[in-house]
Amino acid sequence: MNQELEEFVQAVYRTVVKEGMADYKDIYEEEVDPSVNAYTACIAFYQQSSEADQKRMRQMIEQTIIDTVSHVFGIIDGSSGLSGSELEAKLALVLVDEAGDPVETMETDGELQESFLGYIEEHDLHAL
Repeated sequence: MNQELEEFVQAVYRTVVKEGMADYKDIYEEEVDPSVNAYTACIAFYQQSSEADQKRMRQMIEQTIIDTVSHVFGIIDGSSGLSGSELEAKLALVLVDEAGDPVETMETDGELQESFLGYIEEHDLHAL
């Protein structure tokens, strides 16, 4: 895998999955009124669950995040279709220098989803 693409995939994993899970952990520990809406009802359900069930729920959330990132990457890199649209997305990664000026542009056609899932598999990061 290209070094820059690998760094991008790792940064997305850290930002979206790991930092996202830390945010969820904080949110799910806050005191809530379960009657406000479905979201607070879910938090209350989580809080009332056993520690083992809470762990399983966190694993499900993390796996859902991983699957969602993978799916979006597939749409962006063209390896997955976009339902009901004639449009295709393209993504180019731009390597910038310290001043923020572009140094190199790299197309990600067909590699983004595969690289992300490869990183997950290689480092055994599947939540379930």
